[in-house]
Amino acid sequence: MSTAAARIRFVSFDAEGTLVTHAFTRRFMRQVVPAVYARTHGLAFEEAVEQVFSEYDSIGMNRKEWYDIQYWFHRFGLGSPFAAIDEYRTAIEFYPEVTAVLETLSENYIMLVASSTPLEFLRPLLRDVEHYFVRLFSSTSEWGRVKDTEFFTWLSKEMGVEPSEIVHVGDNWQRDVVSPSAAGLKAYHLDRSLVFSESLGSLREFSQLLA
Repeated sequence: MSTAAARIRFVSFDAEGTLVTHAFTRRFMRQVVPAVYARTHGLAFEEAVEQVFSEYDSIGMNRKEWYDIQYWFHRFGLGSPFAAIDEYRTAIEFYPEVTAVLETLSENYIMLVASSTPLEFLRPLLRDVEHYFVRLFSSTSEWGRVKDTEFFTWLSKEMGVEPSEIVHVGDNWQRDVVSPSAAGLKAYHLDRSLVFSESLGSLREFSQLLA
């Protein structure tokens, strides 16, 4: 094990775009929510899509509400989202190397998830692999905003360790590299599209760095 890796005790993963694809969330937000909205308010699906997407646009991705499915169901008058979430869990897709990487790294590291996805969405997403992690952190549920430097500082204190003892990996440059790095964590950018040559193309590469 390298000298740099020897100081690392904890491995932190982003969730969507890192462990699981965006397929479930995209289907849920683009199809399921408009369908429930249409049934509830007696609209055609196309009309419901137009109204729902207009509301999405009014919030934008940089606000915590964007990620909060309970917020949207309440805003749209749709009741509880949990039955619908459970019904469509079959749309969840893990990246091919994920299980093998988690199995390998869990032998030597304490594993965490650090995501902007709210816990009510995060737990169903990761139900099949949650046993690998000692804790799932959600910045929107527990910190009140998307992942930033202060969130990673708080996460380190919650775990009772120095930030330098944690390595984080994720697919969003600002939230998964800039923010944790500023907090003192070691951070790697995951770019499965291979647009950025200095980024990692898969979690298998990440695992090899730590091995």
